[in-house]
Formats: sequence, structure tokens, C-alpha cells
Amino acid sequence: MSTTIRDDRPVGRDVPAPLSPRLRYVPSDGSWWWSPECWALHGFQAGEVVLTTELVLAHVDPQDRDRWWATLSGATDQPVPGRFRMRDAQGAEHHVAAVCRRTDDGALEADLVDVTALVAAEGSRLASAQIAASAASRATIEQAKGLLSAAFGVPPEVGFAVLREASMRSNVSLRTIAEGIVEHVVHRAVRVESLAAALEPYLLGVGPGDVRDPA
Repeated sequence: MSTTIRDDRPVGRDVPAPLSPRLRYVPSDGSWWWSPECWALHGFQAGEVVLTTELVLAHVDPQDRDRWWATLSGATDQPVPGRFRMRDAQGAEHHVAAVCRRTDDGALEADLVDVTALVAAEGSRLASAQIAASAASRATIEQAKGLLSAAFGVPPEVGFAVLREASMRSNVSLRTIAEGIVEHVVHRAVRVESLAAALEPYLLGVGPGDVRDPA
């Protein structure tokens, strides 16, 4: 399927250069055409290299290569969406969305959109959300560990061991058990006289009646 490019415009078509990257492949003779934007996306100056099927696919991530080629080569006259990762001539990775179609003359065309920035932003958002969720989970577990330590009069590490054992025996996540313990204690709101008395020296005589309602 490898052939050299024969012209810098689509074969048999007189159309203006598209604003978004566009590629065109003619199965009958194996020729390729890239718009200036498509050349730039791949990290080349227009005409800098000879376009062949092998070169075009070499830029596509190996894990996406077969799927992308199947999407493009199997396109019909109805627009077909596709998505793939690629590396440009400088080695930078791009995430690309595409709309493929087969033209009346049998050629295959695809309009491409570089969505790398969007993917990066979404990845950053998800990472931040995961970090926040992880921090919240750890905080809840620490609270439950402290409550168990106080309730049973054991060191914090033993309180955590109790949590872990309960999680394994019940097949319920450690975080879920911790959340249940914390919620139960908070909503129960029962004064534990012995514990309150033991903590008073550390609070310098300050008690709940000495502070405003945080709500």
C-alpha cells in the first residue's frame, strides 16, 4: 500500500485547505494527502516527508493503530467517529478525535481535532478528585481509629487493627465501616463521663458550654 504522494491537494478535488487537520487516503492507488494543519499536527513542514501508509500508521500509538485503521478504512458515506493517540515527529503525544467518511470517488477522508489539552484537563480534574476523595477517606479512618482507641482503651494502632479485621470479616470496605462508626458517634451525642473527665485537664477547663455553636 506504500506509495509516494503525487500532489499537495486531494486527487480530483479542488477544495480550499480546511481549518482543522484533514487527511485523505485513496485505496485504489495508496496515495495520501494531508492538509497543512495535519502536517503541523504530525510535527512536519508540508512536504517534508513522503507520505506512505506505513509512515502514517507509525505515528499512531501501537495500542490504537489497528482500531484507528479499521475505523478509517471501514468508513462509509455516513460520518463515523474515531479516536486515537499519536506521537508527532518530536515525540510529543497527542490525543486526537476524528470524523471519517468515504467520498463519492471512493477516497477516505478524516477531519481531526487535537483534544490533548482537554484530555489533560480532565485527567487533572479526575486526579484532583481522587486525591480529595483519598484524603477524605484517610481522615474518616483516622477519626474511627481514634474513637475505637478511646472506646476500648487501646493504642491507635490496635484500633486500626480492629477496623481492618472487621472489614475482612464482613467483606465491607474499611472506609464504609469507619464512616458508620463516625456517623453513629456523632449523631448519638452521648456524654461519656469518664472520658470527658480525663480530657478536662488538657482543655484547661473549657467545655462545650464555653463555645458558640459551630453551625
